[in-house]
Amino acid sequence: MALVSLARRQAGEVIVKHVNEIAQIWRDAVRADQEILGDDRLPDLLLTNQVPALLTDIAHTLMEGDEGPASEMSISRRRRGLRFGKLRGLARYDASDLYREFRHLRHAVWRLLRRELDWSRGDAFEVMLAIDQYLDEVIGASLRGFFEAAERAGARTSGDVDVGGEGGD
Repeated sequence: MALVSLARRQAGEVIVKHVNEIAQIWRDAVRADQEILGDDRLPDLLLTNQVPALLTDIAHTLMEGDEGPASEMSISRRRRGLRFGKLRGLARYDASDLYREFRHLRHAVWRLLRRELDWSRGDAFEVMLAIDQYLDEVIGASLRGFFEAAERAGARTSGDVDVGGEGGD
């Protein structure tokens, strides 16, 4: 097995084993970040509801591979991202809060992997790039969901009605 493939598999196994720990570390970092203003509008359950499943999807993709943007895992990640963003749009987050949340998630994953694995190997960089790629895919979907929900919430408060269903799923 190629070193990168072995490293991806090992990273996926570690993430699966520590999904709840990563989610808790992430939640605590988001709550502690004074620049994220929207998180106080979401109870812990709604703040974190997509994170464990998203981490599990990423872990399985690392272990099993990915067939590109049309793969089931990619579609699943984007669906989770869409829901994640819609919830934040409804909670009247700022888009920058969404980016900050994902930055905290990246850091939580990276710190755990550095703690649990031998990151002196040269393939660690490739694993980190793969994780970044998967998270970037989720961020894009999250922003789409965020803006859809924010526009709908704004239309409701201003009295406008969304009759066209633009951009819906």
